[in-house]
Amino acid sequence: MTAENWIDWCQKQLGDLSARLSRQGYSPARIETLTKTSPLFRERFEHFMTQLTMVMDAMADNPDGYHHYEDFTHMKMEMLKFTNLHREQFLYFDLAESA
Repeated sequence: MTAENWIDWCQKQLGDLSARLSRQGYSPARIETLTKTSPLFRERFEHFMTQLTMVMDAMADNPDGYHHYEDFTHMKMEMLKFTNLHREQFLYFDLAESA
């Protein structure tokens, strides 16, 4: 694949991640609030962003490396598992208000 193909693929994957997080209850505003107020969330989110940068840099450096699919997909799924497992903790106030 070319670097441009990787960029297009990553944009689609990030769009999918955003949609899935939204379905879990994580709006962009909630994510921003959690990064400011929750050390656990902030640590995991910053780790995700660091991994994202590393994988995308690797894609640019070696666009022929198809292992990037696996690396990106694994990183994305780990983030979704984390947010789902901690949903009650991170979204408790939203859930309590809606009840």
